Amino acid sequence: MTRQQQGGFTLVETMVGIAIFAIVSLVMISTFLVGYRTISTEARIIAADTGVSEASLSLVRDLESANALAAGTISTTKTVTLTYGSPAVTVVYSVDANHNLIRTVSGSARVAARGITSVVITVSGCYATAQIQPSATGATVSTLNVSNRRGGCL
Repeated sequence: MTRQQQGGFTLVETMVGIAIFAIVSLVMISTFLVGYRTISTEARIIAADTGVSEASLSLVRDLESANALAAGTISTTKTVTLTYGSPAVTVVYSVDANHNLIRTVSGSARVAARGITSVVITVSGCYATAQIQPSATGATVSTLNVSNRRGGCL
């Protein structure tokens, strides 16, 4: 009787192959996770920058047009009210629980910007500084300097 040759892998060879496959898979997954976290962080920062840009458009226009500059903090618990024009138009800024900057004009509210935690407005003479704090982790405060009088202080 002759013995037939059987093809295939031994148990040791199979275990070594599985170990190599597991190591390569772990390296690939960790690389993917690092890339995913980086992209997620960048996306949040870009969204925050967009929110700051949107907020700055309304704030600068309203601060430049206001009859009197109002200092204060705009947050979920505090509002800032500005009045301008003739007849007088009242604009109230607030931040809701979803980090939306809300601009209410004569009782009609709309979202002026998304992703805003707070806005701090300081006033010195006819100049104001607005510091916009985005809600995204890693985003930086944006500072706007505004003159209430186009020609400067009188």
